[in-house]
Amino acid sequence: MKIKRRINNNVVLATGIGAGRTEGVIIGKGLGFKAHPGDIIKKNLVQTIYVPSGQRNLQQMAAELGNADEEDISLTYKIVKFIEKQIGKTTGEGLFFGLLDHLTFTFQRYNQGISIKSPLDWEIKNFYPNIYKIGLKVVKFINDERKISLPSSEAAFISLHVINNVENLISIDTTIDWLQVSKDVNLLIRINSNKRIDQQTISYKRFNKHLRYLVLRLASKETVPTTTNNEPLMQMIIEQYPTEYKISKKISQYLTKKFNSKVSEDEYLYLTLHLVQLLN
Repeated sequence: MKIKRRINNNVVLATGIGAGRTEGVIIGKGLGFKAHPGDIIKKNLVQTIYVPSGQRNLQQMAAELGNADEEDISLTYKIVKFIEKQIGKTTGEGLFFGLLDHLTFTFQRYNQGISIKSPLDWEIKNFYPNIYKIGLKVVKFINDERKISLPSSEAAFISLHVINNVENLISIDTTIDWLQVSKDVNLLIRINSNKRIDQQTISYKRFNKHLRYLVLRLASKETVPTTTNNEPLMQMIIEQYPTEYKISKKISQYLTKKFNSKVSEDEYLYLTLHLVQLLN
């Protein structure tokens, strides 16, 4: 591996990474100190390697690192390693760069005395309680490292980035869309069934998981064709569970409008079957 460009004392752009001899970002203590293009990278200094994977190209990664404070980059690296230890898996470049961008603006807001709260705070706490706990730990970690007092509400924003990476969602926008959909769909079910949903049940978790993958398909414009073999089953479900079917239609209409992507008849059926379990 060779240095292509120095970003700062601890970050460089490199060439010749891996078997594909690709380009990427390498982080390592003192890696960029007095470094020049063409220098061979000492492997013992390498801590982490990030290569472009679709969300960002090398130029975008270089620009974000070049505009960031060196101490913020170092702190973000520590946070990512802390999170990886908590979740028991390595993460991609999306988490590092997402958190770096977020923390840059977080510290700017903090210095200006501006505090904001995520409108999806409740959903994050309830749908992803374990990740939210990690978010709280990260806030404490940041406060200890920087000797500041970020509010606990910051945990929701941190959690969004972790959720996006752990769930392999398309983007933070998709994660936010998904949480907003969950909120809206829960309200739709409650209004149309006059029942408050117990979100701790297995039935709810299954329903929520199905809904999440449906949102992902609609957001990516992936369609599921209708299976004509399901028509007898669909008719039986409509006759036996008219309320649940009616709610599934309303959910489908809401999703079609939100994502401008049609929900198939089969999805009506699957949603209805989940609602039968959920409401009975």
